[in-house]
Amino acid sequence: MRRTNSYDKQLSQRLKDPKYAQGFLLALLEHPDGLSVEEALRHTIERMGVKEFSGLSGFPPSNIVDFLKGRRQCKPDTLDKMLRPFQLRTKLTLATAS
Repeated sequence: MRRTNSYDKQLSQRLKDPKYAQGFLLALLEHPDGLSVEEALRHTIERMGVKEFSGLSGFPPSNIVDFLKGRRQCKPDTLDKMLRPFQLRTKLTLATAS
């Protein structure tokens, strides 16, 4: 499997540390451009590498590539499984309309 142009070997090593990866993902979510959870996860996986993420998450590389290319949308349970290596999960909250 070929590496994407976004792959970063040093960052890939650091992202294997769940605490570092949490900070990285949360920074992407809190960025003024406002990335969605899926976009932040795609960005992180591209930098980490499909092979490395597959090893951490247990997802087959083909499923990860489909997710990265937008051919596969994640159900909430699947998204939580993809976030598990980073010790994160999604949470849905509702608020009353003003």
